[in-house]
Amino acid sequence: MRTMLLEARRAAAAYLLSVGRSDDARVVNSGGGDDFVEVRVALQAIGATMERFGRLERALACYADQTFWDGDVPEASLAFHDEGEIARSALNGKELYAVHRD
Repeated sequence: MRTMLLEARRAAAAYLLSVGRSDDARVVNSGGGDDFVEVRVALQAIGATMERFGRLERALACYADQTFWDGDVPEASLAFHDEGEIARSALNGKELYAVHRD
C-alpha cells in the first residue's frame, strides 16, 4: 500500500503541476495532501491496475507451470481441458485459474 501511495502522489503531483497548481503539487510531493481528489483518484487507478496485473500474472503463472501441461496422455493434462479458459477468465476479471489448481 505504501508504494501505491507514493506512486499516486507522484502522479497527482505531476498532474497538479501540469495544470498550474504548483503549490498543491509541492504539498503532495512533500507527503501531504493525501485527501486531495487528485491523489485519491490516482490511488484508485493504480490499485485497479495492480489488481488486474496481479490477476493476469497469476493466470500466466498457471500456464507457465510445467505440471499444467504434463500428462502421459495429452487428454489427461489440465491444459487439454482448459482450452484457454483461464486466460479468458483473467481478462474478464475473474480468478478462474485457481479452480484448476485445487
